Amino acid sequence: MTEADNGTNDPPLEQVEFDVNDINSEVAQNTVRDAVKDLNGVRDVQFVGGGAIVTYNPLGITKEEICTAIRRSGYRATEIETRGAE
Repeated sequence: MTEADNGTNDPPLEQVEFDVNDINSEVAQNTVRDAVKDLNGVRDVQFVGGGAIVTYNPLGITKEEICTAIRRSGYRATEIETRGAE
């Protein structure tokens, strides 16, 4: 499946939750959001408590690649949980 294929055969989205250090400020959240929002396969980024929940297409990107992007933005990230998106 390609990035351009937006038909009804899209695979189910998944969500991965990361514990992200020092993510409580709006500046920090914007930095992390900017680091992952345009990655191929990422659909949404939300912040809850001290973490980030990323909704993504597992055929477009891996959770490891998302974690690497967060780390490259200057924040330590640790995967907490992966689940199917609603």
